[in-house]
Amino acid sequence: MEDTPMNRRLLPLLFIASILFPAAGCKTEAPDPSALPVAVTYGKIQSLFFKWGVDINGDYCDALKAHGARPVRISVNDSPADADAKLATAAGLLVPGGFDIEPARYGEERAEKCEGSDARLDELEFRALAYARDKKLPVLGICRGMQMLNVFYGGSLWQDIPAYYKTGTPVAHRESLDLWFYKHARPCFHEVSLERGTVLAGLLGTDTLRVNTYHHQGAKRVAQGMRVSARSSDGFVEGIEGTGVQFLLGTQFHPEMLRSEDTRFDAIFARFVEEVRKRP
Repeated sequence: MEDTPMNRRLLPLLFIASILFPAAGCKTEAPDPSALPVAVTYGKIQSLFFKWGVDINGDYCDALKAHGARPVRISVNDSPADADAKLATAAGLLVPGGFDIEPARYGEERAEKCEGSDARLDELEFRALAYARDKKLPVLGICRGMQMLNVFYGGSLWQDIPAYYKTGTPVAHRESLDLWFYKHARPCFHEVSLERGTVLAGLLGTDTLRVNTYHHQGAKRVAQGMRVSARSSDGFVEGIEGTGVQFLLGTQFHPEMLRSEDTRFDAIFARFVEEVRKRP
């Protein structure tokens, strides 16, 4: 773990979470042979929590299972051969939330307000996205996952919204005290406007929607081959999607946490798994 203020803050939380939330989302289950295998990436913190019986990515996995998919967990602790073998079984890829992406990945120097990163996760997700691109696998990116999708295809990021993204209508995109294992963090909420004619707008069935928000970074230069599907009132990009043959969908908000309260968010996972099911 890198010696950053964010990581130092997480160390005691790791211990507390292992006591308060034992075995959360890590029940031993017999794999369903009929379920569609979808790769889900796990960084250093997610992998450590999982080892201790706490699945930070459990909400994503539950959303996949609800629609007949089976999560294939690919960790930074896997050997390259094991990670590649798992990827080879996958029919889709879900890239979840997590740490900041190293700015060198999009050609920038690290700014003062950039927070902790996970270089091994950056590498793992670049490899996973390259595999998905080559095999035309459907990809769903959420929060950091949307940012990684944008960076992989040539886009860039705002390294800190409050410090570097200045508009006349400021919007809170994250609580001042933010714990990035999202389920137990304090959420912010704001409105987003959806671009008519986009996949995301069609799934959510509305022009505006109240969403949760836990991020301090986001898409700056949108990658070629991507289009913006949602923005907050300050103009910040809250959703992107591919314009080509491959199904690529990214949201800055967390639909996996909202789907039980509002079924419109569940439609995102239903469509993603539907696209996975279409593959030959």
